[in-house]
Amino acid sequence: MTTSTLDLTLELCSEDGSNTQFYQSDENSSRRIMGLLNTPRLFAQSSLTLASERNVSIVPCRTIDLILARTKLPLPLPLPPGWLDIVEVGAVAFQEEALLMLARNGEGEAPNPEPDDGATYLEIHTAGNWMIILSLLAARLATIQDERQRLAHFFDLPVIPFRLPAGGAGFLNPAKISRLTLYPSFPGTGESVLPADFLRCIRP
Repeated sequence: MTTSTLDLTLELCSEDGSNTQFYQSDENSSRRIMGLLNTPRLFAQSSLTLASERNVSIVPCRTIDLILARTKLPLPLPLPPGWLDIVEVGAVAFQEEALLMLARNGEGEAPNPEPDDGATYLEIHTAGNWMIILSLLAARLATIQDERQRLAHFFDLPVIPFRLPAGGAGFLNPAKISRLTLYPSFPGTGESVLPADFLRCIRP
């Protein structure tokens, strides 16, 4: 009788720039880990404790920027209201899509505010110098004011869950975001917004 193992690799990306990795090969234990991670209170806990027969690790949640859980296990991912899907995209794929948007609208012109797939790209940088690009597909809102409200409440979310394209899920701590850039832009962002185009970000 042939059996298959659905293992899990867990990466904790922290504010000091470290990437701490854990591994679990038992399917039932992997399912339990994913169930415990998949909660709005993930980063509200004081710490995460990861234990095996050989050691116990305790990591304060306030130091975690991002958690990546890589597994082939199916995982229902509860999303905030109005979100239809959110998935990580690679930097290369994002750059190719940005070039396509520019090409469709003429070189040097602003991208179409309504891409063909309706997705918004989120370029997110964290306090620990981690960078991730997410493609967010959300229900279309009725007014520009509604769009502004959704953007304003983004940082109020307790956790930002997203799918990993190769399987598994990621969990981003909104309190650790140092910059969020949305592509494409949308009109009517508000009178208090500083009218300037993003140029570059220099990191040590």
